[in-house]
Amino acid sequence: MGKAVEAVGGALVGLVGGGLKFAFGLISGVFGSLLQPEIPDTSALGTGHQDLRTESNSPRLMIVGKTVTSGPITKYQKRTLNKKEYNLFFTPLAAHPCQSVELYQLDGKDTSSLSGNGYRIQVALGDQTTANATARTEMTNVDENCIGFGITYAYHKYEVNPDIFPNGVQDVKFLVAGIKCYDPRKDSIVGGSGDHRADDQSTWEWTENPVLINLYWKRFGGDEVLPIEMFDLANLAYEANLCDEVISFEDKNGDTYTEKRWTCNGVIDLSQGQRIVEDELLKSCGGRWVEAGGKYWLLTAAYRGPATVTLTEDDLKADVDRQPYTPLEDRCNAVVAKFIDPDSFYQETNSTEIFSEYYRDTRDKKYLQHARQLAFTNSDTMCQRLNRVYMERLAAGDTLKVVVGWKGIKCSPGKVVNIEFKEHNIIGKEYEVIDFDFDTESFTWTLVLQETTAEIYSDSVIPSERDLTPNTDIDNTYVSAPQNINYSPTPNDAYRQGLLTWEHSAPDSVRRYVVLITKQPADSFSQVYYPTQPALDINNLALGDYSVAISAQNRFEKNSVATQRAFNVGATSTPTDDIGINILPGRVIVNGPTPPNGRATYEWKYSFEGSTQENFDAAINAGRNLTITITNTPHNGTVTVWYRLVNDTAADPNWLSVTIPNLIGIDAQDFVPETFALVQWPGLPAALGDHIEAITNDVSYWSTQTSEQGDQYQQLIYNVTEAVSANQINSTEIIGLKQKVGTKTVEAQFTEFKQVNIGYEDENGEWIAGAPLVRSFEEVKVTNSAGEELSVINFMQALENQLGELGGTYYLGVVDENEEFTGLSIQGGNNNSSIHLYMDNLKFASQAGVVFFNLNTITGKLEIGANTEFTGTIRAAREVTVREHFMRVQDYDGFGPDNLVIWEGDPILNADGEPDYSQLSKSNGKYGWKDSFANEYLGGSLTTGELINGGDSTLLTLNPSVEVGPFTTNGNPKTVSCSFGWDGNHTSDGACPTDSSFVPQATLILERSLGGGGWSELQRKVITGTVEYNEFRQDDRSEPSCNQRDRTGGSFTYTDTNASLGTFSYRLRVTGQQRALMQQFIDSQRLSLISVEGRPS
Repeated sequence: MGKAVEAVGGALVGLVGGGLKFAFGLISGVFGSLLQPEIPDTSALGTGHQDLRTESNSPRLMIVGKTVTSGPITKYQKRTLNKKEYNLFFTPLAAHPCQSVELYQLDGKDTSSLSGNGYRIQVALGDQTTANATARTEMTNVDENCIGFGITYAYHKYEVNPDIFPNGVQDVKFLVAGIKCYDPRKDSIVGGSGDHRADDQSTWEWTENPVLINLYWKRFGGDEVLPIEMFDLANLAYEANLCDEVISFEDKNGDTYTEKRWTCNGVIDLSQGQRIVEDELLKSCGGRWVEAGGKYWLLTAAYRGPATVTLTEDDLKADVDRQPYTPLEDRCNAVVAKFIDPDSFYQETNSTEIFSEYYRDTRDKKYLQHARQLAFTNSDTMCQRLNRVYMERLAAGDTLKVVVGWKGIKCSPGKVVNIEFKEHNIIGKEYEVIDFDFDTESFTWTLVLQETTAEIYSDSVIPSERDLTPNTDIDNTYVSAPQNINYSPTPNDAYRQGLLTWEHSAPDSVRRYVVLITKQPADSFSQVYYPTQPALDINNLALGDYSVAISAQNRFEKNSVATQRAFNVGATSTPTDDIGINILPGRVIVNGPTPPNGRATYEWKYSFEGSTQENFDAAINAGRNLTITITNTPHNGTVTVWYRLVNDTAADPNWLSVTIPNLIGIDAQDFVPETFALVQWPGLPAALGDHIEAITNDVSYWSTQTSEQGDQYQQLIYNVTEAVSANQINSTEIIGLKQKVGTKTVEAQFTEFKQVNIGYEDENGEWIAGAPLVRSFEEVKVTNSAGEELSVINFMQALENQLGELGGTYYLGVVDENEEFTGLSIQGGNNNSSIHLYMDNLKFASQAGVVFFNLNTITGKLEIGANTEFTGTIRAAREVTVREHFMRVQDYDGFGPDNLVIWEGDPILNADGEPDYSQLSKSNGKYGWKDSFANEYLGGSLTTGELINGGDSTLLTLNPSVEVGPFTTNGNPKTVSCSFGWDGNHTSDGACPTDSSFVPQATLILERSLGGGGWSELQRKVITGTVEYNEFRQDDRSEPSCNQRDRTGGSFTYTDTNASLGTFSYRLRVTGQQRALMQQFIDSQRLSLISVEGRPS
């Protein structure tokens, strides 16, 4: 038995009673979320509807033309019949009557028989009026009410037999011929021939004609049924004949093909909006709906000439509004489409690409591909023909908006007119009427015209490789040159050396500027920039003379004559403000003037010999810093200091100098240990050296007597020295002491050594500075009878380093027998201080012993039991909350198999009681999750103070779109946030291109639909990006490699003040997207649309 069938069968036996109505379109929730599979893709182009599936809310489907589909398992039962087990269930195939149903594939094998070894399938075409008699006999949960009025379904019976179905039945597909449609060509009442009647569905027939299917959807796909009187039936009959015409054509290889001009076959998800489905259906014939004379007309992709009406300048009632070319962002020179291919078992396939070398190399000078979806076209060659027409239509972009008099009555949409506008240099050119509007007050017609020609709509799959509408003659070659180029140094800016600015007489007509900077005299350095504004920051240029040539480029990619100017990049002058001088004994400290910016510093030299050029050349280099300290200064001497400003890497070529007299010197005498050892200190029994040696021997002797003397150790001090000597020993602050600690006899050795060596006066009374050093060391060592030792130390030190900076260190702590230190370290001085604590455990407790803070440095675990208030910024790598029935993990480095950053659910812990991160996934995030791609799930319901509706798309294809709605409203203003961006990366062999002029870009178009009506544009924005090139060599290869990165993004916000209380829908479309990299090198792409409406106050 199949996995889907087995799981549902095991859970649902006896669940469904026999009294339910058998209405498949409404009861597909029986199987609920027992398996919780991924919800299949039921969009027009997806193939999820071909899966045998279980789902809680299966979408209702409509079949147009002929295609392959399957359905959700419904009314399942597992029964034993004639001593064999069977799985019995229904699958609804379409929410309407169908022409025919054939078995297409069973368990992965092609077959057309509805019965065979171990299985039997019965189908109903939607015209049934009674329940399936076989099912009533075999199933206990099916009664006479299970009819399925108007539903096309299949009733399945499969034997539970591993010899027949070793893996169970998981795949059942049907080839279904779908809806029947009204055909005005077969209605004798409206001029046709036959018994078709517009309002009698029993007279209709199955068809794959896209005009008839679009008529069906236009009438019945919306909220209200449109009467047939709203349609021009003669127009529909004519267009239907165009689609049914069988045509022949050749491809580039000379192979001949024959097929109908246009057909329409596919699956409609009835949960989609009416306009979304309509747009997809119209693509099958390249058509569009227009309104004229109070009726709907359908115009397919066809030439509608020759012209029968001529418009001249005498007919004009207002100025001509002209857009001569398709905008660059909307152009293409290559088109590919995804479609459902019967030759590939009805799976999604890419059509053969249509491309024009003429458009790519001559017109656009770059590769511009549009990727489309033709959900209702099932032929590769038909996709190619539709894509070629699509490309040629975009190429013929000359569009006029004119206001005319009475001749406008002859210019209905689709009509081809001849234009003779001599003042606009348009002579004898054909235009098709795209739209028109009649003004009853002025009795004028406003027409929108677009150039056309018969060759655009030929049935060939081969592009024409030339301009099909060439007689548009517009002077786009002359572009005025930039003027008034100026270079200004910017010494106060750390990020640039200067600013280049210029002017242009028509800046709004300039697409970008081309700026070439060359080092003078020309050596090999040159750099090209492409700013879009008349300004350029200058940075990272070596000092010297340069020339700059600036050209303007218009939107037709025509360049002006370049304007040239020479300029000099010099170093920032050294400030002439006063410097700070601090003369100290043995040193002098010099502070430079305040620098002009944060990245600037000073370079220093100094000499004690004089201030001449020779002295400068031989001067000591003191490096780069804002301050220097010169040591070893001679007494009453003079030092000359030279300094200059260094701004980033550019140094001022001119040095400034200052002479500092009256220096203070230091006469330091050497410390000779042998001399000081002979010093006879007053009060000591011997020379200082001998006395310290004796004391050291005494201390050593005391240590060896620790465990031997016991309580008599109190007399030990008198054994080694006389009482008077003991007093002298006390004067040197070295004491041996024996005492009882607890119940054990221990030795306490307390030594204190102090050394002071600061300075002294000589026989002339002058102060002689020695090494400025002060130290104090105290140690208490405790040793028990087992020989285990423990020391308590107290160490202090104050010193002056070689730069004349004062610093101090203080240690207080315990050193155990393993020489591990537990205690406190305090360091300070020169505006730098620190305190270190060394321990395994740190606890803060109250006097009652309650611990509020506990840090274990071995495990790295910190427990805070006190109420804690933070007023600064908290930065955390991972946040974990674990309670009895709830756990939350937050880590923005990502964790788990789904790369989550937030997970909330029931606790999932490892053996140590910590979260088991490897098991945290989307499927067990009961309360919610968020992954690193900004996808998010919230368990339960959400209540906010605002009405928020949004959607996004992460498709990597070109020109994606996202739609939000329809949704209800309170009539308040809505803030609609739109954003789009992508990021790609690719490394290739070879050098990076020398021409890096390509600019990634795309156009965002925000549209709105009110009450399910048509789409109207609200705002559009062109976003641009950058392409970064990085050339490098690796593995000692002589051939370089080039890394190319395409990063583009942009956003805008629109405030919709429409106060309508009807339903709103927003759509964000991307057009004219141009990426520097192929799709396979795009790492991420995101299109986002969010509508926020405040709740009423």
